Amino acid sequence: MVGNAAVTHTAPSKRRLTLALAPILFAAACSSPPPLGPPVVLPPMPAASGAPVTYRDVQPIIEQRCVVCHGCYDAPCQLLLSSGEGLERGATKAVVYDGGRIHAAAPTRLFIDAHGPAEWRQRGFFPVTGSGSPSLLYMMLALGRAQPFPAGTRLPDAVGLDINRALSCPTAEEFGTYARAHRLGGMPYGMAPLADAEYGTLVEWIAQGAPPPPAPPPLAKDVTAEVARWERFLNGTTLEQRITGRYLYEHWFVAHLYFADLPSSPFFHVVRSTTPPGTPIDEIASRRPYDAPGVDRFWYRLRPIDETIIHKTHITYALDDAKLRRLTALFVDTNWHATRLPSYAPEQASNPFITFDQIPARSRYQYMLDDAQYFVMTFIRGPVCRGQVAVDVIEDHFFAAFLDPDHDMSVLDPTFLEQAKGLLELPAEHLSSLAPGEFFVQYGIDQRRYLDLREQYYDALDPQHRGPTLDAIWNGDGDNTNAQLTIFRHFDSASVVRGFLGATPKTAWVLDYPLFERIYYDLVAGYDVFGNLAHQAATRLYMDHLRMQAENLFLAFLPADRRDAIRASWYVGATHSLDYLLVDNMHSLSHGTQIPFTSPDVERQFLDMIVARTPAVSGPPDLLNRCGAPPCDRPGASALEQSAERALQPLTGVHGRWVAQLPEVSFLRVRSADGGAAYTLVHNRAHTNVAYMFDESQRLVPADDTLTVARGYVGSYPNFLFDVDVAQIDAFTTALAAVTDASTMEKLVARWGVRRTSPAMWSTIDWMHADFRRQQPIQFGLFDLDRFGNL
Repeated sequence: MVGNAAVTHTAPSKRRLTLALAPILFAAACSSPPPLGPPVVLPPMPAASGAPVTYRDVQPIIEQRCVVCHGCYDAPCQLLLSSGEGLERGATKAVVYDGGRIHAAAPTRLFIDAHGPAEWRQRGFFPVTGSGSPSLLYMMLALGRAQPFPAGTRLPDAVGLDINRALSCPTAEEFGTYARAHRLGGMPYGMAPLADAEYGTLVEWIAQGAPPPPAPPPLAKDVTAEVARWERFLNGTTLEQRITGRYLYEHWFVAHLYFADLPSSPFFHVVRSTTPPGTPIDEIASRRPYDAPGVDRFWYRLRPIDETIIHKTHITYALDDAKLRRLTALFVDTNWHATRLPSYAPEQASNPFITFDQIPARSRYQYMLDDAQYFVMTFIRGPVCRGQVAVDVIEDHFFAAFLDPDHDMSVLDPTFLEQAKGLLELPAEHLSSLAPGEFFVQYGIDQRRYLDLREQYYDALDPQHRGPTLDAIWNGDGDNTNAQLTIFRHFDSASVVRGFLGATPKTAWVLDYPLFERIYYDLVAGYDVFGNLAHQAATRLYMDHLRMQAENLFLAFLPADRRDAIRASWYVGATHSLDYLLVDNMHSLSHGTQIPFTSPDVERQFLDMIVARTPAVSGPPDLLNRCGAPPCDRPGASALEQSAERALQPLTGVHGRWVAQLPEVSFLRVRSADGGAAYTLVHNRAHTNVAYMFDESQRLVPADDTLTVARGYVGSYPNFLFDVDVAQIDAFTTALAAVTDASTMEKLVARWGVRRTSPAMWSTIDWMHADFRRQQPIQFGLFDLDRFGNL
């Protein structure tokens, strides 16, 4: 809520190109500040009335009106309002996302890198609340109150919304200058005003010194018992148990763990602490989970999460009796014997194939498969709130399946990973000491050697070169719905859902264990959001290899004589690149496939075979997006849902000029007097290829864009809201399909859109939050409105 105004504003037509470049190699350009206007006179903060206003009184307002833009690393001015500690920490002029920095920045992770206002002041944070005047939070709210926007209109261009805009981040002493330069920069920034009661409650709370929240209550006895049980498991004393504890910690450190059998259970982070179970936690603040702890003895502890749950960072992982039995069977009861503890030296610790080479590969791979959605979700959600480094390397819509462990060479033959592990080093091993060009050469050579070695092993396994069968695709052991996933890219964020959702995509992946583990260590365990230019570029370059290898593994199931042409269609304009031709070129072309193909569209037929093989895993058919001949009525749908879905079905999977006018993610509420239903309209942008970091706008093919419609909510950052009465749903979809340009889109928005300035903005997002919480109480988290557009 502070310093959210832009010094410069990027024109909408340039937005995608600007965002593609800045986070990777260039810092955002700063221009001269705008001219100062006359002084802004605000009413003085009223004196406290005497009626106490506690944090509990203001918490719902802060969550629903403030945290929705101030809940992640990219919150303006690092002002995190999702907890009392974040509020007391305040704001800073330092930025987290600076792709041009030569040296890594000091981390500023809330709850980890400093504690209490005094320590944060030493790190450059300044207060936004406090007793008396001036109160920066009050002045920002008062400025927004004094300069409201006309209801339901587009914001003026002077109100910058580009997430890479240069921020002002004034202190209380600098507020006068800020207000003269940014008269429209009050809070809530670029949004409809707060209700009178909300504003009055916040102001009274500030006037009373903004009392902080009380200390959280102690955990319930049953929760405490579960914490103790899992901490005992993670801190076992044998070599095998200690290595297992480290492996689980490195794969859970971003998770929101919860006890599935205890409805009252809070969420937890697993941390390394210098103190043993049963005593207060003293977390070890390392950059990466595999960094040396710096102490001779430490323990894995479960720390309760005492902050508002934000959807973007909410990656859940259930702990219960069944999970404990499963982990025990995979890691403890398995017949393996450790002879040493792994090193924390960076060149070894950053490579999981060296660090955990004593744990059977089958145990590691099956552990990841069991909760595959969680692991894929860690790639694209979590505290790294701008995923541009990771997600501009993937297509906007694709399916992912997995190689069955019984067909994975790393599981079948232990000598394979033993020979390959030195070739599977990851970018973080060098701790950003190499230049991007050196990374490109070194990792290209290693990847080529690895793929050659892999081909030799698979040749020996299949000397007749018959190729794979459909059984080589993991079927979820008959009932695990993690076996089929859909990934959506929303430009600089992404989503993953279970099942194959949407029309048949352009590309698909098949992951084996070495691919799955490397993607996790490249994008999650080894990624440092505070890292320098070399680290961020290396992460992106390495992910190019992994994407191409996953695509090639998918192609290996298709007829050999079709693979080259299909792959070339995915890389129009990039088939001459060194990665495509020399490093990640398709191996095993001499191997056929044992899958009987009868359709000319072999990609679709193969994916349909995967879906049809195990209905319990695939779930109900996607009648919204793969209806074939609408209407397709979903069994059990309400009358409202049936009407909405019949109207939406013709829009899915088709090409049209109207699709290109939609933002990446739009939430749609279809309502009637009896209730409502929510849908997500996902805009899938087509590319000639995703092989390069730069000039993405030159590789977009708007004529080939498509729309996927999902029931409920997909995405953490809604870019727009539509609110349509069910009686008008046919008129809405007809008008949407008739959109040809920005002008006709504006007419659609004027009738059914919910703009930032709309009087219905807050009530609509409140309804969606309540609906999401009702549908998925465990997965629920507040959406982030920081990417909400100005249509």
